[in-house]
Amino acid sequence: MFCDSSSQSWYITNAKTYLKIIMRKIILSVAIAFGAFTSTFAQEAYPCHTDEKTTELIESLTPQQRIQYENDQQSYDSEIQNFIANNPELLVQSDGNQRAITYTVPVVFHIIHEGGSENISEDQIMNALQHLNDDYQKSNTQWSNVNANFLPIVADVEIEFKLAKLDGSGNCTNGITRTYSSVTNGASGSDRIAVVQAQHGNWPGDKYINFYIAKDIDGAAGYTYRPNTWIGASMENGIHVLHNYVGSIGTAGSSGAHTLSHEVGHWLDLPHLWGTTNTPGLASNCGDDDGISDTPNTIGWSNCNVNGTSCGSLDNVENFMEYSYCSKMFTNGQKVRMHGALSSNVGGRDNITKAANLVATGVNLPDIMCEASFKADKQEICPGQSVSFEDLSFSGPTGWTWNFPGGSPSSSTSQNPTVTYNTPGTYAVTLTATDGSTSKSVTENSFIKVLPLNTSLPIVESFEGLSNFNGSFWTVGNHNNNAKFDITTTAAYTGSKSVVLKNFGQSAGNIDDMASSPIDLSTVTTETTLSFRYAYRKRSASNDEWLRIFITNNCGENWTQRKTIRGNALGSITSGSSWKPTSQSDWTTVHMTNITASYWTTDFRFKFEFESDGGNNLYLDDVNIYEGSSSEDPLSVSNEDLIKSFSVYPNPADHMANVTFSIENNQNVNVSLVNMMGQTIQSNTIQAQTGSNLVMLDTEKIQAGIYLVKVNIGGAQQVKRLIIK
Repeated sequence: MFCDSSSQSWYITNAKTYLKIIMRKIILSVAIAFGAFTSTFAQEAYPCHTDEKTTELIESLTPQQRIQYENDQQSYDSEIQNFIANNPELLVQSDGNQRAITYTVPVVFHIIHEGGSENISEDQIMNALQHLNDDYQKSNTQWSNVNANFLPIVADVEIEFKLAKLDGSGNCTNGITRTYSSVTNGASGSDRIAVVQAQHGNWPGDKYINFYIAKDIDGAAGYTYRPNTWIGASMENGIHVLHNYVGSIGTAGSSGAHTLSHEVGHWLDLPHLWGTTNTPGLASNCGDDDGISDTPNTIGWSNCNVNGTSCGSLDNVENFMEYSYCSKMFTNGQKVRMHGALSSNVGGRDNITKAANLVATGVNLPDIMCEASFKADKQEICPGQSVSFEDLSFSGPTGWTWNFPGGSPSSSTSQNPTVTYNTPGTYAVTLTATDGSTSKSVTENSFIKVLPLNTSLPIVESFEGLSNFNGSFWTVGNHNNNAKFDITTTAAYTGSKSVVLKNFGQSAGNIDDMASSPIDLSTVTTETTLSFRYAYRKRSASNDEWLRIFITNNCGENWTQRKTIRGNALGSITSGSSWKPTSQSDWTTVHMTNITASYWTTDFRFKFEFESDGGNNLYLDDVNIYEGSSSEDPLSVSNEDLIKSFSVYPNPADHMANVTFSIENNQNVNVSLVNMMGQTIQSNTIQAQTGSNLVMLDTEKIQAGIYLVKVNIGGAQQVKRLIIK
């Protein structure tokens, strides 16, 4: 439900009284963006973040700073009132036939995503920008349909919003950045800003309106900060919006059409129409006011009763600063207040529209071929799968030349081609885009990874043959470009190696993963078990970290979560320093038997995912997947009645390895040596005799590492691990 600032319990002496004053005059306002809700949305209660964000600000200040904060607010209020008094002409309805742009504002959209639908298209961004300009220029198709009593005061705010064409360092841009990061999933605004700044540099808040678009922003649809001296030119001086409230197409639908208009209104110092709380519908709101001369007092609306008279006069329900779902207009009084904000140096609002800044941000430059860029719908595939590429080059390309080593086709002149890859490996992609006079090229090395051909069961992995994951059975995801899953020799349950994620010292919210190559489960008839061992410590008792296991039946196009180990279930013991296991008692063994028949395909994969919360290190070892029920020895869970006394020696082997086994009847037996990628190195079929049999494998020219020796009789199989020195 909506927040009521008066209901908060403050921590300082007489704080309720003090903060009541501040809340009525506060510079900072954080607001939910409801835009033009459908009736369905109007019936839902969305949590507002005004109180939370205001509390965060207040609690970050010293008592002396709070006094200064209030003094700054009073000075700013006086400045705005003087501007309104000195510009009475702005309160007069402009001639609807004479359009004028008084202010131009550079904007940039920062998309924070994990490759999902939140990575909205350029078309959706342009659609949202069009709605924003239409609303601020009295050009939307709805304004003339407002309640007739308000037609005389519908404002042309005379503000134009343009995508920047130069970034903070003077380099060309299309006004859109894309940042792959898990902080799209509800992290703090500061975290979102930090990942954008780390990848794309500084975009000062007094040069651009920075829109931060994400999958989740702590349950809000949007929020921003009204002009204040405490944020100023920093990138914090921006607007945060859910991806599905940006525009009216793509992921947004109609619900997002006017969200940006609402939030920019706050950024330009407009409160909600009912005044100083974020709780519409309260009778007490009639005693409050938004400080705008031509917006009637109202209790505030979350539905579209255009004839509402909640405080004794007709309410301006169709205003963009309401929570109704039928927003159509600003008033002239709101216009003059927004112009006042843009004339003030508080929060750097006056600098953003200065001629020098418009030159610095390049908003009026002609479109030029600036950069070749592209994305793909997936970058990791199985052999035989296809990838769809999308051109993101700017500005105005008219021709494209693609090169796809390892792909089919190997080249293309389409703008958005689809390419099939049949051979395992890692491949670059090159795009040259041209506008007819200027050409730009980009090459993304190791952009497409085609996984190895599927491997048959069992998979037995203790990591002894690996020094790193390059070219291995495993694919590591390191989306935050920090610590990642890696091979270590400092700890192990079996042998001398395991996998470590050095989580100690990492910030909260990082997501790392480690996924298998494809495995053929199509021959499974009874049950499949995935087992592994892990070792973990918290850093402090409050750490709430997650280990998730996902599986897929289509090579990773869709993942299904099958197990979650979280918080104290993952481990409750703490260690204040970077930790490693020192005995087998530090390890926990997990057996998963919920790999159901729908996953018994030729392209099965599984994945470990860890989400950090400032805790300690995680180790993995002895990762096995095999047919049959859970066992501590997955190499010997089947077919002992057909193949007996199976052994491999010496182990480790140098030049030669002996394979011995016994059978009860003369028959053909296949003995093969397979690497951990599932590739067969040697294969021998012999006419084995009743009783004991010996097969010698020549290992002299085989690369050192860990291998599997498989003995197969008519589909019945046993496997042993062999280390070659």
